[in-house]
Amino acid sequence: MINSDKLIESIVSITSTLDKRANVIGTGFAFYRERNYTYLLTCAHVVEDMGDKESVLVNGISAEVVAMGDTQGFDLAVLRVEGLNNPLLKLINLSETESRKFQVAGQYLYGQGRRRTLEIIGGFLGKKSFITQENERVIAWGLFIDSGDRLRPGYSGAPVIDLETGDVLGIATNMEKDGTEGVAISVEALSKIWLEIPPAISQQLKPLTHPVSQQPKFFTENLGEGTNLEMVYIPGGTFLMGSPENEEGRDEEESPQHQVTLQPFYMSKYPITQNQYQAIMGENPSYFQGKKRPVESVSWHDATEFCQQLSQKTGNNYRLPSESQWEYACRAGTTTPFYFGETITSELANYNGNYNYGNSPKSQYRQETTDVGSFPPNDFDLYDMHGNVWEWCADDWHKNYEGAPTDGSAWLENDEKEHYPLLRGGSWYVDPYSCRSAYRFNNFKRHLRNVNIGFRIVCDEVSDVKPDDSGTKLGFLKGNRDV
Repeated sequence: MINSDKLIESIVSITSTLDKRANVIGTGFAFYRERNYTYLLTCAHVVEDMGDKESVLVNGISAEVVAMGDTQGFDLAVLRVEGLNNPLLKLINLSETESRKFQVAGQYLYGQGRRRTLEIIGGFLGKKSFITQENERVIAWGLFIDSGDRLRPGYSGAPVIDLETGDVLGIATNMEKDGTEGVAISVEALSKIWLEIPPAISQQLKPLTHPVSQQPKFFTENLGEGTNLEMVYIPGGTFLMGSPENEEGRDEEESPQHQVTLQPFYMSKYPITQNQYQAIMGENPSYFQGKKRPVESVSWHDATEFCQQLSQKTGNNYRLPSESQWEYACRAGTTTPFYFGETITSELANYNGNYNYGNSPKSQYRQETTDVGSFPPNDFDLYDMHGNVWEWCADDWHKNYEGAPTDGSAWLENDEKEHYPLLRGGSWYVDPYSCRSAYRFNNFKRHLRNVNIGFRIVCDEVSDVKPDDSGTKLGFLKGNRDV
């Protein structure tokens, strides 16, 4: 389930430079970032309402219209703005979606002062129909709004969030019956209007046909000080750990490949952030300061102490992931070097872009950490598994997988000797080869700290969490906020 703060921060105002359009407003949201550009979705008719393509503003900044459908057909538009850093929402194309609960965040002008207001409301999806454009067709749904709520002028372009997955199913295009009902068009329409759609977004739009009950579930821990921790449900399964012999950049330490069967567990959606670490430990040791950046300059002992104090605070048992849990969660069912495919670019992860992988070009080297969630997630809805910061694992280092556990447990020697721990995932500083799903690293003892190193956490059993729980443990609350 998406966090309400992230949803609100993803929303942008679509307005016009033309004075005669001063009382016209639309909604948009961030869904992709490439270099210094943030890409946003809204409705094509919102762009037309602003007068023309050249007059469109996003949060008061001039926007470029990258792609646009027909207002009577695939009523979507892709905008691009330089310099925005709004959190990204993930798109999802489910095959069966009728009667699913949703929430939608939209903007409107309120009162005599025409004050710009953002509101989150809920409802459920009605029976699906189809919208056609140039002999192509995509799904549209009726939106049935909860009693007491209503859609308003200005909601056009608002994301329709599936409550179970926390992802964007569609975009609100019309309101009907005084806002108690409306229409949403499926995100699959995006692939019909955007000829140069990035592979990372195209992958999100592939239809998911497996049962909805297998979709990731989430819960949220309140850490205090206005800080939450989002944990993602990772379903159990069997995977092939390690790298094949033909994978570029592989090392013998990644062999032999072997099957591992894991039970379900929860993993933090992002590397532990600085505000999360501060809330539990009362300090922030990071060199690259930023509340939403991953905490770094933490030792293995620091990370395990965080887990212990968090466990005491919440009553749930938190710990560092085993190496096999980490790789299983990173791959999310993929067998390629990276969860987004055969290669990597700086638009997909934060690493040293002065080096390339395979046939990919050299790209941006940011020379520092970035806010978590700035790049596309994997199919388990985990972010920053490639690059940004190295992540501590629970295991002792072993030079290869001969004799490794096959049940997902941490591989420990239990001989009271000091062993090197494991690091996974790469960082902002390293080359792309070191960011592969299978790459293993062991160059730091447990007491050492480094600006490249952070961590994420796992939890096997959680008290008082149900998949359909509507309380604060799993949900994000309905409300409104002036912007």
